[in-house]
Amino acid sequence: MKFQRASTLITGLAIGATLLFSTAPKASANDDSRTRCRSRVEKAQEHYRHEVREHGKRSGKAQEARAKMNQEWEKCWADDHAWYDPHRHEWRSDRDWDHNYDWDHDRDRDDH
Repeated sequence: MKFQRASTLITGLAIGATLLFSTAPKASANDDSRTRCRSRVEKAQEHYRHEVREHGKRSGKAQEARAKMNQEWEKCWADDHAWYDPHRHEWRSDRDWDHNYDWDHDRDRDDH
């Protein structure tokens, strides 16, 4: 009788440990993906702002930097089905950065 209780206890602990350790890496991998995405987007945004300051909003260099930022959002969307809005400091789940991102961050009419 004692052997059956011990066996049941060990089996229960083994199943519990398996469930605990098998689900933890998935959440961490998603967080790592979002952290990398956020970093890439913030870097691309800073590069875009620099090019706008140096060469003007309609310059070729600014347009290239803007295209790079769009590529980073596309990568985020492909990986996480979300994109990071660096102005609002939030993740968005609608694929609408081409319509809702304020490219010069002053709420005026932006050319898309």
